[in-house]
Amino acid sequence: MKLSQIPSSALRLMGTFNMSRPILAINAASALTVKTTNPVIAVIDGIIRNVAALAAQVLTTLSTPFYVQPASTTVYYTLATDGTLVRVVQGSWLGQPLIINGINLVGDGTVPDVPDLSVASNTVAGVQILATQWCAFGIVKVVTNAGQTWSPGVDALDNATKATYTFLDVAFLPAQDRP
Repeated sequence: MKLSQIPSSALRLMGTFNMSRPILAINAASALTVKTTNPVIAVIDGIIRNVAALAAQVLTTLSTPFYVQPASTTVYYTLATDGTLVRVVQGSWLGQPLIINGINLVGDGTVPDVPDLSVASNTVAGVQILATQWCAFGIVKVVTNAGQTWSPGVDALDNATKATYTFLDVAFLPAQDRP
């Protein structure tokens, strides 16, 4: 059966998952980057894709500009691949004031999802834009200490003075909002 024949979009998404244990960790002592000990084996839309082990992935690449994480907050960073590139999505902290498309919102402090770009679209000229699906494979949890901020790509991922860090491997993003 093709994934497209499954009537529920939620069930079709089960065709995208990480089937490996990449072992996400800090790249080296005092590093600003993360690595994986093993390759990522991602199933994306039912197709198995191998992504080489990450050697030095900066948390600020391929995402919107990151903000400085304030003191006494918890923020999750989701790492995902499309089978070629790696993307990092920074979540919000609980109570963070947000403005999205001109609407005032409040951050919920949960693990951020990867954008659902699984549906191809057309430009105004009628040219089809190919879909990109992202497969989450890891989460970095950063909990800042009282009186300390933390800047992705600037502060080391093992600076205990600033924060505590937890690295998680995932097959799917967890149902639990704050693991």
